[in-house]
Amino acid sequence: GENSTAIVSGDYHTCAILVSNQAKCWGYNGSGTLGLGDGANRGDGTGEMGAALPTVSLGTGRTAMELAADYGPTCARLDNGQIKCWGYNANGQVGLGDTIFRGDMAGEMGDALPAVDLGTGRTALALSLAEVHSCALLDTGRVKCWGENLSGQLGVGDTVQRGDMAGEMGDALPAIDFGP
Repeated sequence: GENSTAIVSGDYHTCAILVSNQAKCWGYNGSGTLGLGDGANRGDGTGEMGAALPTVSLGTGRTAMELAADYGPTCARLDNGQIKCWGYNANGQVGLGDTIFRGDMAGEMGDALPAVDLGTGRTALALSLAEVHSCALLDTGRVKCWGENLSGQLGVGDTVQRGDMAGEMGDALPAIDFGP
């Protein structure tokens, strides 16, 4: 079988980037966390791993450079610097301007899954996830976070949740001000 170059674990699932830069995920899948277009767990029965475990469809010609996972979503930083997230999205942590779970039904992954809008011309250098919010280090060195903000964890000086409604992402999403 193919070897992996990176591995990341969420609370109840694990994902690996293979040598081919394709991603495979296994474990709990109740919210589409595995990104396989259904809610069936993988790896808990015989014959579910190896060649039988599908790769996560990230879009035509796209490959994974980095993965992040938590209880909620799973995200991939793609070869073109875009971020795509799927799975649990009750707080907008998938970053698509709604609270619809992605990856738990057919037709939601691949080219149908939009990239997170980080702002005009922006790409990501790194990403990080927590259960209810997500963050990206942008190509400018700035950091943007989205999802739940009950304790100010988005770092923008308020407790307003972002990414769960239209018009909150992209250029409208403030970057964290770290000072001089």
